[in-house]
Amino acid sequence: MKRFASIALSAAVGLGLVACSSDSGGEEPLTVLAQATPHAEILRYVDEQNPEYELDVKVISGGSEPNMSVANGSADANFYQHSPYLLDWNTQTGKNLVNIVGVHIEPMGMYSNSIKSIDELEQGAKIVTHNSPSNLARALILLEANGVIGLDQEIDPANVSKINLQSITDNPKDIEIVPVEDTLVIQSLSDESVAGVIVTSNFALEIGLNPSEDSVIAESPENNPYVNILAANEDAAKDPRIEKLAADLSSPETAEWIREKYSGSVIPVN
Repeated sequence: MKRFASIALSAAVGLGLVACSSDSGGEEPLTVLAQATPHAEILRYVDEQNPEYELDVKVISGGSEPNMSVANGSADANFYQHSPYLLDWNTQTGKNLVNIVGVHIEPMGMYSNSIKSIDELEQGAKIVTHNSPSNLARALILLEANGVIGLDQEIDPANVSKINLQSITDNPKDIEIVPVEDTLVIQSLSDESVAGVIVTSNFALEIGLNPSEDSVIAESPENNPYVNILAANEDAAKDPRIEKLAADLSSPETAEWIREKYSGSVIPVN
């Protein structure tokens, strides 16, 4: 059993640190960047079950910086993004982070303080969502699936981000879709001028919402390409400890723990 404790990093690093001690024979710990919910919580569970490696988990809020930290060797791996997001980032930067293993799906949903049904959206209503290309596409696909807008193309899991605001061909209620930084989406829920926010469920969980109960509309987990992954740089990907961590994250035991812990708000892929 390993000890998990939270401490603060310096302002220059700007990350929360979750450190754990172990019996891993004096090797340097694996540094993994993860969002607080559910990613760091899942890592905590896995870490407590397995003595073969030591994890140094730094809690991050999201964005592209965790990928650059892994690419430049400041961290060994990260666990916060889905595979289309990583694909976009690799393409945009010319880097080559490796998708090590898929772990779970966090269905994207729309949340609102003013409506309970998508049919209640008024003419010209404002909806806030992510500005990252893959998550913006994801929000647009969700709106199309629920009859709010029409799009000019089908989803391609290998190139989700080709769907953008210019892809909208039908918008009968003239809905205003406002993309903002990932961490600002859920904060917009308190803005009275906003009819709803479309956000990934990890952000909803962090403010105490239950995605399976509180969302106005939500993605189906069936054939959902937005699998959250453990990603690493090419050197770390060859580390046997990363391979063991990947096996533990995708094990039947971890899948069952995720089901029990999150009650359908986070869905294991295995």
